[in-house]
Amino acid sequence: MVFNGLIAYPVTPFHGNGDINFPALASLVSSLASSGVDAIAVLGSSGSFAYLSAAERSQVASTAVDAAQESGVPVVVGISSVGTREVLDAARDAERAGASGVVLSPVSYVPLNNDEVATQTAAVCEVTSLPICLYNNPGTTQFHYDLELVAELLDLPNVQAFKDTATDVVSFRQRYDRLRSLTSQPFSHGLSGDLLIASGDIAADAWHTGPAALLPRAYTEFRAAVVSGDGARIAESRKLLLPVVQAVLRLRKLSGLHSLAKACGIDAGDPRLPVLPVPGSEQRDLARLIDALEVTGRL
Repeated sequence: MVFNGLIAYPVTPFHGNGDINFPALASLVSSLASSGVDAIAVLGSSGSFAYLSAAERSQVASTAVDAAQESGVPVVVGISSVGTREVLDAARDAERAGASGVVLSPVSYVPLNNDEVATQTAAVCEVTSLPICLYNNPGTTQFHYDLELVAELLDLPNVQAFKDTATDVVSFRQRYDRLRSLTSQPFSHGLSGDLLIASGDIAADAWHTGPAALLPRAYTEFRAAVVSGDGARIAESRKLLLPVVQAVLRLRKLSGLHSLAKACGIDAGDPRLPVLPVPGSEQRDLARLIDALEVTGRL
C-alpha cells in the first residue's frame, strides 16, 4: 500500500524573490528517495501548498515525480484547495504527472459539514483512479472527521488511507481501534502530529511528517525502533528528536521547517510571504540541536 511506513513531507524551496526553486526541489526529493523513507508527499502543509498557484502546484508535482522516478519510491501529491473545482483539477494534474496517490483534507473558508466532505471525496474518486488518503487536520480546516464518516468513505473505490491526529496517545489509540471495528476494508490508518510521533509511543500504519523530509536518517531509525518495540533505541531517538520537534513547533511549523532545512544544510530558502522567516537567534538555537544529531551520525 502506498500510504504505509514513513511518509516524508518536504518543504517547497524558494528563491530569495519568492519564486519556487525547482532545481533545489528536485535535489531534495532525489536525496529523500534514496534515504530509506517509504513515500514522499509534496504539496502538503509543509510544502506551502496554500501559497502556490495551480500552475506552480502542477510543476511541483511533476518535478517531484521525475526526481524520484528511478528510485521506485512513490510520490504522492496534496490536492487540497478551498474549492472543489480546484481540488478536482489538482487530482487530474497529479495523475497526469505520474503520482502514486493523493492526499485530501477538507480545506474551506467556511468549515465544511459531513455531507459536503463526502460529496467532495466522491467527486475526486470520479476524476482519478489514484489511491486517496483522507487527512484529518482540524486545527487548520476546522473540520474533525467522525470515524463513522471515515468508515463510510473507505467504501469508495480509491479511498485507501486515513491520515489522523488526536490530542494525546490514548485518544489516538482509541480512534485507531474504533475505526478498525467500523469497517472491513483494508486501509492504512496513519499518524500525523509531530509531537505524537516524537513520543515514540505510537507506530500506527504510517507516520506522516514534515521533519522526516529533512532528517530522514534519524526518522527511519526512530520508526524502526518503534515498530520493533526496542525500548532503548526508542528512548535514545526520542531524546535527540523531541527537542528539535519542539523547537520547530515553537517557531510556527512552516517557518520552523524552513529554518530546520537551513540548519541541516538544505537549500530551501525562506518561506513565501506573508509567512516570515525566523529570527537569527532562533536559527542558531536550532542549529545547535542539529549539531547534536550530527555527532551521533543521525543527520
